[in-house]
Amino acid sequence: MKRIVISLALFMLAFVFAGCLKPVSLDAYGYVITVAVDKGKEKEYYFTFALQRELGGENVESEGGAAALACEGDTIFEAVSELEGNVPYSLNFSRAHFIIMSRELAEEGALRDFVMTSFDSLRIRPSALLLISEKEAGKFAGGLYSNNNANITKLQTALALDKEKTGMISVNSISRLLEDCTMMTGDFCSAYGAYDDSIITDAEQKKNESEGESPLKDAETGDRVGGFKSEIIGAAIFSGWKMTGVLTREETMYLNMALGEFENGNLTVDLGGGKNATVLLAFVSRKVTADPFSEGAVPVKSRIMLAASPHLKDPDITDEELDRFITNELGGFVAERIGGVFEKCRAAGSDAMRFGTHAVKRFSTAREWEEYGWKEHIDRLEPVFEVTIVNTDKYYSEDMQ
Repeated sequence: MKRIVISLALFMLAFVFAGCLKPVSLDAYGYVITVAVDKGKEKEYYFTFALQRELGGENVESEGGAAALACEGDTIFEAVSELEGNVPYSLNFSRAHFIIMSRELAEEGALRDFVMTSFDSLRIRPSALLLISEKEAGKFAGGLYSNNNANITKLQTALALDKEKTGMISVNSISRLLEDCTMMTGDFCSAYGAYDDSIITDAEQKKNESEGESPLKDAETGDRVGGFKSEIIGAAIFSGWKMTGVLTREETMYLNMALGEFENGNLTVDLGGGKNATVLLAFVSRKVTADPFSEGAVPVKSRIMLAASPHLKDPDITDEELDRFITNELGGFVAERIGGVFEKCRAAGSDAMRFGTHAVKRFSTAREWEEYGWKEHIDRLEPVFEVTIVNTDKYYSEDMQ
């Protein structure tokens, strides 16, 4: 009996190790790196897929060049089926890093159906970044590759550096959106961009050079030269699955301070009498408390500490005058601006500052939290923002340089 059992086990193992893994050549797939969604003319949606131009090779995610496919469809599956009938490969979404949706659709709440119906089936990673385009998402996607550059690493690094150095961008993934809409402890915020066809890209300059012309022959005074045709101009704020408002880049910086996601940035302030100065800022710490069980108004307290250092100033501003402003007034100035951003978010029905993530800690079970209905109490929030400024010298702080 023992020999029979061992023989059967070996027989089964032979099948396991002899099984075919169904290898598929790399050039059988077109790897989609960006999905853009607009409203269709004849059908529900218009999808634009940016593909890595090279379909094979080990460094497929780092090579340059992008090819675009676009098609209308009532669902993304309908569009994919129609496109695959006209190309010699299958579309693969496992490397999609950017999901771009038009503002029009985002405000209608179309994001929910798109995420719920397509992500698992198409194997789109929840780590994909979400961007909202002011107008056509397809054009915005094209603007990201207007330098003939589909290098995913470079594009992601560009967004990350913008956030790190300026603090004026909000970069979040689909997984963050799913968390916010499922847990109901805060509201989502994403990068908000616009397409500008007047920007003269590096690729256009090289084209002029190749024709024996000046690379700047098309540029006039006042034109933007260099970079992508698509740029991040602020942040889109959500209430649940729907986009309900927009923040400017500066307002996004104050939102990031309130969220504790601010790293470095600079701020130009008016000292009165037409005197302006630019101050470098770096994040130090943040502590938030919220009491959802309070009667009447719900008190929320946010203590934020920033390091600040002079950077540029008008010639008629003395060092002592600027030092006094940074030490005595800058904290109140920043706190007031953060309060203004909070009110703008609240007017849009959004807990973009995610105070719910602190209030939920006071509840014992998820059911109690759901029954409380945090979003129903946003109008009762009475936040207090306290900003402490540590006046430091930029030459002694690596983060401030």
